[in-house]
Amino acid sequence: MVTEASLSALVWMDASRRELPRLQLLLRLLLVFAFYLTAGKLGLSVPFTSGNVSPIWPASGVALASVLVWGYEVWPAIALAAFLVNFFSPVSATASLGIALGNTSSALFGGYLLRRFAGFQPSLARMRDVLGLVILAAVASPIVAASIGVTTLLLTHVHAWSDFSSAWRVWWLGDAMGVLIVTPLLLTGRELVSSVRGSRLTEFVLLGAGLSATCAAIFGGRTGFGVQDDVLAFVAFPFVIWAAIRFRVAGVAMASFLIAVIAVWGTAQGNGPFVKHDPLGNVALLQLFIAVTSMTGLILAGVIEERERAITERKRAEESLRELSGRLLQMQDEERRRIARELHDSAGQILAALSMNLTPLEPEANKISPSAARAITESLGLVNELSKELRTISHLLHPPLLDEVGLSSGLRLYLEGFAERSKISIDLDIPDDFGRLSRDLETAIFRIVQECLTNIHRHSGSPVGKIRISRSNGEVCLQVEDLGKGIPPEKRSAINSAGGGGVGIRGMRERIRQLGGNLEISSNGNKNGKKKGTTIVARLPVASISSTVVA
Repeated sequence: MVTEASLSALVWMDASRRELPRLQLLLRLLLVFAFYLTAGKLGLSVPFTSGNVSPIWPASGVALASVLVWGYEVWPAIALAAFLVNFFSPVSATASLGIALGNTSSALFGGYLLRRFAGFQPSLARMRDVLGLVILAAVASPIVAASIGVTTLLLTHVHAWSDFSSAWRVWWLGDAMGVLIVTPLLLTGRELVSSVRGSRLTEFVLLGAGLSATCAAIFGGRTGFGVQDDVLAFVAFPFVIWAAIRFRVAGVAMASFLIAVIAVWGTAQGNGPFVKHDPLGNVALLQLFIAVTSMTGLILAGVIEERERAITERKRAEESLRELSGRLLQMQDEERRRIARELHDSAGQILAALSMNLTPLEPEANKISPSAARAITESLGLVNELSKELRTISHLLHPPLLDEVGLSSGLRLYLEGFAERSKISIDLDIPDDFGRLSRDLETAIFRIVQECLTNIHRHSGSPVGKIRISRSNGEVCLQVEDLGKGIPPEKRSAINSAGGGGVGIRGMRERIRQLGGNLEISSNGNKNGKKKGTTIVARLPVASISSTVVA
């Protein structure tokens, strides 16, 4: 029976569950408000700001990142912070309200575009995420803020820059710069902190120091060279490429941030390559420089990330395929062993019993008709022939001596039968003290020898063959030679490639690869009418002494 105290506890727990998301949402709103307000103040303090139209507006990057990470529910914090940033500036409250509406709508619109059309992932781990950020978020969504904001300033008689089109272009590019610089930095900052450790931390510090020194030399004036040539600004590009190659999108975001900070500071001091024109021209060049640097670095990092992921996925697929192939080979060997055992134990015993039943009838042949006696004799011959064929098939599938006494005896028995069937003389050179190997290794060597001899019989035309098996330095070396016609040159390159050759050669390669070995195939082919033959060398590692003994 439920007591009143337990009901009260359940009600309190349910209220706590509802209260936790509310508290979490409140904390998110406070964080977004604080970050946007700070970024907005920094944006308005950027030099060349005219009528609250800043050439670099980092608050747009903060707003978009918050929408992408926490959803549309953070819009009240963005709207309030955007209003207060402009309210405490020389513009009117009406203008501040219109600008806040435009900035909030731009962030929400950018988040919608990325989620709807790019399937955006905040980790920026895919090329489509990077392209979506550049095209949809940095190019498309600031159009909303620029259009509403500049129209509001015009209606409230705030004169920004020289005319409407100039103010609109500066606003649009300023918001785009904020998205390109700040959004990737916020989205990948945690990944950058977790990945930059040990030697990578040293490399990252060197990258930052080198980039800062280079930018200071370009834009530094008294503290640097303060170059006046526009082209020299792109000396910072190698560092962006370095960041993209080694630290991916997170590294490019940090590099772009450093470049933007130093470039804006230097240009504001009248130093660097972007101070030779009128203010509007200097701002346009500065914005284009930062945009090109950031976009190039982000796209390069995205391409590298995509390529690396494709290589990783391909390696995983190849590894899975190798595991599957190894498993199939193992199942094939097990099935051969099972069929060989069934042929010997079941069909072989039935034929033996049939032979035993027919044998006593031969002495009684004079008591029956000649046709019946002849049928009995022929039946006995057929039974004996069938028994011999079954025994041969069983041994070809899996010679029993291979499991019982080892590789040396199993090969000798197989070679005797092969020479009798094919009329090809095979010389086997294997030390008397060769010893036992693991079952998998002995089976693999036996199957490789089988495949090699099958190829000699079918393709080489050689009357002889030689097999050498040696064991030294933790490695087994198998060498099979013939004196046949060799492999034609047009097929040699295909065979030597990783996946080339016929089914038999691919099977040999896969067996050897599964055991960590390597396969070499050499053939001189016909030369001056002389047969040079083919040589196949397989090297297989012996894992340990304990693994070489078959229980």
